[in-house]
Amino acid sequence: MKGFKNYNDFQSAMIERYGIIIENNSKCHSRTHVHVKEKRICKWKKANSIKSTFTLLHEIGHCENNNSKMRRCEQEYFATQWALDKCKEFNINVPKEIIDRYQKYVYRELERGIRRGGTGYLSKNAMLLRYENEAS
Repeated sequence: MKGFKNYNDFQSAMIERYGIIIENNSKCHSRTHVHVKEKRICKWKKANSIKSTFTLLHEIGHCENNNSKMRRCEQEYFATQWALDKCKEFNINVPKEIIDRYQKYVYRELERGIRRGGTGYLSKNAMLLRYENEAS
């Protein structure tokens, strides 16, 4: 991990760099999520792990790709791709299991939108996450 001793140091640096507020005592009734306009992440637990790091980056990715006209699948795709690009930039290897889990989520949201009658979506191929992982 280029320039950092561990995941905790990297997470702290990303929180500071992107002006993120971590809400430890959130009253929200959901899993980890971000309030984009406030740059406030709720229900995220800091841990010295790739899973925690990637979750944080994904949520920051929602802030960095904020476009209210995007559909849910597009929001999830672009937030995840942003996180993968950051990992590549800092030489962080993301396990295939994490990438696969997020890819399935993007595709589920795409299929849900189509099932509900939405049109004009990006293709499944256009929503394929791009990441070359040396550890795979």
